[in-house]
Amino acid sequence: MSENKSSISFSVKKEDEGTSEERAYINLKYTNTNQQTNEKEDMDYRIELDTTLCNFGGKRYWFICPLYRNGQYCGRRVGVLYNIGRWFGCRHCGNIAYAKQMVGGRVRWNGVSIPDIERAEEDVKRYYYRGKQTRKYKRLLRLNDKFRHGLFMMTAKLDKGFAKKYGIKL
Repeated sequence: MSENKSSISFSVKKEDEGTSEERAYINLKYTNTNQQTNEKEDMDYRIELDTTLCNFGGKRYWFICPLYRNGQYCGRRVGVLYNIGRWFGCRHCGNIAYAKQMVGGRVRWNGVSIPDIERAEEDVKRYYYRGKQTRKYKRLLRLNDKFRHGLFMMTAKLDKGFAKKYGIKL
């Protein structure tokens, strides 16, 4: 049984440090193996960095996505880069979605799914405290309303007669 071994090295470099023209970048060095031909290719890849000032001093560094998408330079400022084939880029260029985004439309309406509501129900220990609704109970009510509204709108889109009856403009 053969093991797949990978390694990557990086170095962070700054140009014109201390001036208003200061630029920083990260240089990645790694070997890419073609899955079909098993050919190895040494990669030397430069990714620009951008900074933003933090509230309590210091800087926050961001990657600038170096890929081209639909013939245009992406250039998004992102905190995470993903391995996309031979290259590294943002999740938009790699068409990478979060797991929550992959939940189908039949289960999720208006951004709320049944498991979300079930978890909120489990979190509620008390419905009222000193005559007022608890924060967790209010959250459950909001989720139920949002789900019901989304279901109502979905029904209206599917059934034009329903939309007409309730005066919904689509």
